[in-house]
Amino acid sequence: MGHNSVSNGWDPLQARRSDWIETFRGRSRCDLRAGWRRCDRPKDTPFELDSWGRIHRPDWAERGLLVWPRGRQTLRLEQTLRWPDGWRASEASQARLLLSWWAEAMRLWVDGTLVHEGDLFDTTCRWLVPDRCREGAELQLQLELRSPGHDDGALIISALCLEPREPGHDVDQALLPETLMLHLESGGDLPPAWEQLDPATAEAGAAVIGQLQRGAPLQGSIHWIGHAHLDLAWLWPVADTWLAAERTFRSALELMAANPNLRFAHSTPALYAWLQRHRPGLFDAVCAASRSGRWEPINGPWVETDCVLVSTASLWQQFQLGQDFSADIFPEWTHNLAWLPDSFGFGAGLPAVAARTGIQWFCTHKLAWNADHPFPHRLFRWRSRGGDQVLSLMLPPIGRRADPLDMLQEQRTWCRATGLSKALWIPGVGDHGGGPTQEMLDQFELWRDSPQSLPCQSGTVRAFLASLEPLSARLPVWRDELYLELHRGCATSRVDQKRHNRSLERLLREVDVLGFLVPQASDGSGTADWRPLLFQQFHDILPGTSIPEVFEQAEPVWRGARRQARASRDRGIQRLFSRLSPAVQPLERVDRWAWLALQPLARWSPLLRLPKGHWRTATVVLPQQTAAGGGVWVQLPEQRGLSAQAFDRLAIDQGKPAKVRNPVEVDALPNGIWRISNGRLAFDLSDQGLLQLRDALGVEQLSGPLQLSRFADRGEFWDAWDLAEDYREHPLPVECSSGLEFLETGPLLTHAVLRYRIGLSALRLDLRLRADCPWLEVICSVEWQQRHELLRLELSLARSAVRFAADTSGGVLERPAKAETDRERSRWEVPVISWLASQSGAPGGGLALLLDGPQGVDGTPERMGVSLLRGPTWPDPGADQGWQRQRLALMPIVADWASAGVPQAAISFREPGWWGPLNAAETTEWLPALPRELVPVSFHHDQECRRMRLLNPGPRRCVWNPGSGWRLRRASEDLDSDAVTMKPGELTELILTQSS
Repeated sequence: MGHNSVSNGWDPLQARRSDWIETFRGRSRCDLRAGWRRCDRPKDTPFELDSWGRIHRPDWAERGLLVWPRGRQTLRLEQTLRWPDGWRASEASQARLLLSWWAEAMRLWVDGTLVHEGDLFDTTCRWLVPDRCREGAELQLQLELRSPGHDDGALIISALCLEPREPGHDVDQALLPETLMLHLESGGDLPPAWEQLDPATAEAGAAVIGQLQRGAPLQGSIHWIGHAHLDLAWLWPVADTWLAAERTFRSALELMAANPNLRFAHSTPALYAWLQRHRPGLFDAVCAASRSGRWEPINGPWVETDCVLVSTASLWQQFQLGQDFSADIFPEWTHNLAWLPDSFGFGAGLPAVAARTGIQWFCTHKLAWNADHPFPHRLFRWRSRGGDQVLSLMLPPIGRRADPLDMLQEQRTWCRATGLSKALWIPGVGDHGGGPTQEMLDQFELWRDSPQSLPCQSGTVRAFLASLEPLSARLPVWRDELYLELHRGCATSRVDQKRHNRSLERLLREVDVLGFLVPQASDGSGTADWRPLLFQQFHDILPGTSIPEVFEQAEPVWRGARRQARASRDRGIQRLFSRLSPAVQPLERVDRWAWLALQPLARWSPLLRLPKGHWRTATVVLPQQTAAGGGVWVQLPEQRGLSAQAFDRLAIDQGKPAKVRNPVEVDALPNGIWRISNGRLAFDLSDQGLLQLRDALGVEQLSGPLQLSRFADRGEFWDAWDLAEDYREHPLPVECSSGLEFLETGPLLTHAVLRYRIGLSALRLDLRLRADCPWLEVICSVEWQQRHELLRLELSLARSAVRFAADTSGGVLERPAKAETDRERSRWEVPVISWLASQSGAPGGGLALLLDGPQGVDGTPERMGVSLLRGPTWPDPGADQGWQRQRLALMPIVADWASAGVPQAAISFREPGWWGPLNAAETTEWLPALPRELVPVSFHHDQECRRMRLLNPGPRRCVWNPGSGWRLRRASEDLDSDAVTMKPGELTELILTQSS
């Protein structure tokens, strides 16, 4: 609704055009704004004279909008509607009451009867005025509007419009104003001689009419299909979505029965699955319409997922499950289309995941929302780092109607961007469903034969895309993420949803690994059910941008899915070890435990907290240290690959413990500084916090202490979605509330605590260094009570960064540390999945941030940081409030992030394996270690073979030779080999076999 009232100059020709349009519009359109009066005020005071809008929203008031305050305030208006005196329409014409609004709720009564309801998404009404009004009857209108909670309300349009009763019979020239606008918008002009004519004269009107009627048809056309964008949750709970879907689908089927030209498209396999289970009759009707070619399932992933906060494993599951379901339920269609019109940006690796699951086309509209720079392409090839690509289409606006001027403007924009004359149009009420309406179809029919409107032909999305495929070879190539220059706060809002996502995904990955090792049992424990996780990754749930009810109802879903996944994992572990013959138990053995490495990483150095006792493996007594929280810390032997280490608790001490690998040392320095090191890194600590961090070579990483920074973050329209761009200009104090405290100091682990006061919130910062560990763990715990604030952890770099790398959905994204272009500068906050790494210039090295879940980060040559917490109040007034705990780690890098194995380190940090009592456990290795440059994505065991998905995120080729009789082949190939060579950025699926 933005408006710029400043004019760069007066254009007499444009002014003359406006005079003509307004004069002709007066013949068939009557503005009703002046007639509205408050129901609770004196009847002689028009609402348009109310001063509130002119004072508080002058930009809206200048445009003629009727404005009232935000905060879900109700405005009740009324007026008496009479047939306009200047209208001499014949029986061939009819009138409609045209209303549009920006309101949370709208209701219209005529003579006491409710005739229309709307909301923030269904924002237009074209109510057919009864003929008795033409005959002199007065209609009593009452309009009730409720402003949004986050924004002022506005009645945008209120008018009475004349139109032909039958298409092609405009004897009263009711469509002349719109026809004239179409003529001018399409590049036509008024003949020079007309500039001297009074537009009110009949002769001038006749000349215009004759000119337009003789005009050549517009160049170009519209390919359209009915659509209903339906968010699974947002400003309504999920349960309301099922009702909205049922209502939308029934409406679409009824319209199809009455309108043979209507075709309808809808996405979301999860929604069709609900329909199949709970509304089988309606589902059968949808399937029948699909078989007839009039209902088009435009499915891709399981839901219209977030695509920047989910891991590669989750994104692959989204696409694979969605594709498998769609192919099974709608076999009459080829499923090669990913329809994601509304997700908040897209990771650079999405083309790789999509291509691996049979996707050829990717469609979105969201980048049209870019706040800073319009996206440069409407039609392009989107290519991943590894060379996979999808053809990509930037869609027209969603949630629009059949207005001929809107379609003309879209067609002209499309033509300028692509050089193609046929444009796609997807009319239908959206966001909360609704879809096409009879009024939309009537509007298509009304303009069908007008030479000044574009020819419109209904068809399928797939047919439109098929017409574009011959152009693919010459389309531009985009080799980057599709970054949305908006909604930069989504990686930080509602951190509890990110925590749930991380913990459930870890359990599901572990279930899949165990199913990979042991085929599925009859109880189904070898297969993970990913559907609850994938549903909660919807693009208004995981980002934290829904109303409180959505998250309250999601909580039991998260918890129930975790319980189910944990039980399935534990059954898988028992089944795995039941196949092994337990060793003879010595008399002094009390019990046996096991630690399982559930990812085939190049190196594990397990440090576990176990019950008190004396612990040993079959060959060595394990080093241990009394733990402050109870029990003992125990260091296991170094491990590799997908393996298990069994160990026992003894009744008595037997022998001298093995030497600690890279033990932690604590040294006191002058001025209250403590130096803590373990041979792999060192750091300095005092009452002032973390002062310095050094790598294994002693190279300093920081130019100043680690900072907890706090900023005011308010004033954004999309509150939970957006960070204030100027937040750094509004710092707030952070106070250290107590000195440094050591909870543990020992060779296996040193644990220090610092405490801070942040406004009304108390924060505790734990720093833990483990023996033989390449990172320093940082734990931030806070009882968060702040609102409209941003809490960040920031690191000043001792060596200037030249590049940054981070993991993204489907791969890795690298970018220069110093932004050189406006588009690069717009990426001042970036969502990452689990790690961010700086790379300094010669002689190399850098610093990595390991994250316990998706978060927003930033980086410049001098600084890197991570956003921890926010406090938005819309649409959830209590977002982020309460107890929050976040883990991250600082990992110095001697060389570069790939050779240092940062992606594998991030997995080890988030998923440290499983351990617990298990009497049947044995030390064993199931799968050799991957090279540290490679990343395991997921595992699967079907009825025929073992499958492993693997990513090479780095910039160099990498070879994996598992040895031990293993044979490998890509799923797309037929020949086995001893090794596989993966090119930079490659994402692949391998089939593994092992000789007996």
